[in-house]
Parts: sequence; C-alpha cells; structure tokens
Amino acid sequence: MGWNFAVMWNSFLPLCLAMLTTIWISIGTIVLGTILGVLLGILSLTSNQFASKLAQAFIELFLALPALVILVWLYYSLPLIFPGFILSGDACAVLGLGLSLSAFVADIIRGGINAIPPGEIEVAYCTGMSRLQAIRYILIPQVLQRSWLPLMGQYITTYKFSTLASVIAVPEILHTANAIIAQTYRPLEIYSIVAFMFVITIMPLNLLLRRLQRVSNLGGMEKI
Repeated sequence: MGWNFAVMWNSFLPLCLAMLTTIWISIGTIVLGTILGVLLGILSLTSNQFASKLAQAFIELFLALPALVILVWLYYSLPLIFPGFILSGDACAVLGLGLSLSAFVADIIRGGINAIPPGEIEVAYCTGMSRLQAIRYILIPQVLQRSWLPLMGQYITTYKFSTLASVIAVPEILHTANAIIAQTYRPLEIYSIVAFMFVITIMPLNLLLRRLQRVSNLGGMEKI
C-alpha cells in the first residue's frame, strides 16, 4: 500500500482550517484556565476558611477528573440537568478543558506562593509598604518567577489535549481528519498530516521553552 499524495494535497487545506479551530480552542482554554486557576490558587491560601476549603475541594476534584470525562459530562449531562441549557461544542470544549487546566494552574500558583519565605512579606511591611504594595512588588514578581516555566509546559500540554474536543463533534483537526478518512479510506496519509502539523507547531514552542529555561537558570547562577 503506497502513499497517495493526491489525497494528502487535497486534504491539506481543510486540515489547516481545522487546525485554526484547534488553536482557537487552545487559546480560549488557556485564558479561562489561567484566570480561574490564579483565583483558585489565591483563594486556597486565604485566611477565610470557607473560601479556602471550597477552592481546595475544587482543585482536588478537577485534578482527579480526566479532561475527557469532564468534556463528555458537560456536553451530554448539562442539558439533562438544565433543560434548554445547551452549550455549543466549541463552548463546551473551552469550558471543560478550561476547568481541567484551572486546577493545574491553581496548583502551580499555590506552590509558587508557598515557596516564598513569609519573612519577605514581613520585611516589606516593616519598610512601610501597604498590603497591596507588598503583593504587587514582592509577592507577584516572585510567584511569576517560580511559576512561569511550569505554566508554559502546562499550556503546551493543553494545546495537545485540545484534540479531545473531537469526541463532542467539534470540527477541530482530529475530527476533520476522521471525517476525511471516512470518505477517502486513507488513514496513513491523513494522520501523517495531522502529526506533521502538531510537530511543526509544538516543536518550536518546546525549543523556545528550553531556551528560556537555560537563560533563567543562568540568570539564577549569576545572582548566586
């Protein structure tokens, strides 16, 4: 069984358009997951016991749930629980993947905050800083410094997980690839194009992340 390059050529444009949907779903997921995750990470460490316990329960729940299970549950169960409330496939994908990502972001942010010695905040207060100033100039920069690398890695993973949206009929790249295969019976060529597209989009991100990690490590060594 040889390669059918005509099928590959004819399928390339539809798969490129579907890849744009994959990218938009990933961007929406990252925005939602980051905003919600940061809020959850902060709330989980607040002095308010009710808010803290609630945020911790949310984080642990969505850390335990597979993203695929969340997507399927939202897509098929929400209309049964709330009749008339129907999310589109795209919205459901962003919501489900965003909820899953938020738990990981919250865990990363929580770890970054816990890594800061409490004495540094106390020193900031002693120098006359207000609570907001201490958070802005002491807490946030250090949390970002400790968290941005694992966050970037999580975002790349989220991009790869966006193909899960195919199970709820979102016309992203994997769903489109399966539709083309059903018509052409050429899985080798179509899945090869899908793999190629992910390689050329993810590999530069991985290389950039490693480069930034080396620069960050060198910066830390210079400070020492």
